[in-house]
Amino acid sequence: MTSAPALAPLDAREIQATTAWLAALQLPSGEIPWNRDGKSDPWDHVHAAMGLSAMGLHEQARSAFRFMAVTQDANGGWPCERVDGCPTRATQESNHAAYIATGLWHYYRSSGDVAFLEELWPCVQRAIDWVVSLQLPSGAIAWASKKGKVWRSPLLTGSSSVHGSLVCAILIAQRLGRDSTHWREARSALAHVLRHGMRVFYETDLPEGPGRHTMDWYYPVLGGALRGELGSERLLDPTSAEIYMTEGVGARCVRGQPWYTVAETCELVLALDSLGLRERAREVLSWTRWLRTDDGAYWTGSTHPDCVIFPEGEKTAWTAASVLIAFDTVSRQSATSDFFHELDGNAIESRHRARPNSERRDYDYDPAGLPPAE
Repeated sequence: MTSAPALAPLDAREIQATTAWLAALQLPSGEIPWNRDGKSDPWDHVHAAMGLSAMGLHEQARSAFRFMAVTQDANGGWPCERVDGCPTRATQESNHAAYIATGLWHYYRSSGDVAFLEELWPCVQRAIDWVVSLQLPSGAIAWASKKGKVWRSPLLTGSSSVHGSLVCAILIAQRLGRDSTHWREARSALAHVLRHGMRVFYETDLPEGPGRHTMDWYYPVLGGALRGELGSERLLDPTSAEIYMTEGVGARCVRGQPWYTVAETCELVLALDSLGLRERAREVLSWTRWLRTDDGAYWTGSTHPDCVIFPEGEKTAWTAASVLIAFDTVSRQSATSDFFHELDGNAIESRHRARPNSERRDYDYDPAGLPPAE
C-alpha cells in the first residue's frame, strides 16, 4: 500500500459488502472465529454478533448468542480461546464473560425480542454473578481466573468494559422484572474507582501498568464510567491525543509504535460519539477507509507512514464488526445508534446529581491517563 488515506464516506453498497463478509465467517454452530479456520474468543465473538445485530441479521446474532450459552462453563465464565470449536486456553477473563450482557442488550435494542432475553437470562445471570464475585475491595474487577485461581489484579480497559456490561445486565434485569440490587451495588463501586481511584490499576503485579495500549486512554469513556466534562477532559487532552492517535490515520494499538488498527480507531469513534462529538466521530471513522479491501473486509491494521499491513494478510471478524457498529452509531438511522450513550448508567439511576468542582479535585490520577514518566 502506498496511497494516502481516502476520506470518502461509506455507501450502502459498501456496508452491505462488509456485512456479507462478516456473516459468511459464521460457522453452523453459531461460532464466529476471527477469520476462516481461525481461533475465536468470547469477547470478539460477541462483538461480531453485535455487528450482525446492528445490520439487522437477527437470526445470525441469535445463533451466535446461543453458541455462548451452550459453551459456558459451570461457574459462568468461558475459556478465553477456542480453535475448531474446542477450548485451547482455559483461562477465563472477566471482561469476556461480562460482554455477553452488552451483546444481548444491543441485540434487544435492535430487535425488540424480549423472548430471547428470557431465553438467555440464565446465561447472563451466571456470567454476571461470576464477574461480580471477582470484584476487589477497591471496586475494580480482577482480570482473570484459571482453574479456580483468581489473578487478583485489575486491568483498566477490562474493568472499564465491565462497567458498560454491568449497565447492560441491569437493564436486561429491569426489562425482565428481575432483581439486580447486587449488580447495581457492584456497578456503583466500579464506577467510583474508575472515577476516583485509578491509582489501583497502576499498583498491581501485572507485567505492565495502564497506558501502554491505546484502549486504556478511551475505554473509561467508552465503557461509560467517565462522561460529560470528565470524559471530555480525558479524551480531548491534547497530550494523550498526540500519543495515541495520528490525525488522518487513526488510533495506534500501542503507544510509541507506528501500528494503527481499524478496531481501536472505531472504538475511539464510539467514545467520541458518546460524548456528543458526532462530527468528529464521523471524521475519525472515515480514516479507516484506507484499510478496506475489495471484498468488504478490513485489514486489522497497518504501519504508518510506510503503510505495511500488520499482521500480514490478517482480516478479522471483529475488525469488520467494529466498522459496522461505528457506522451504525454515527449514521443515526437505527434503534442501536445511541446504544453507547446509554452505558453511563443514567438509565438505571433513580436520580442524578451534579459533580461539583471539589469532587473533581479528589481524583488521584492524571486526567490524561498517562502512565508515570519513564
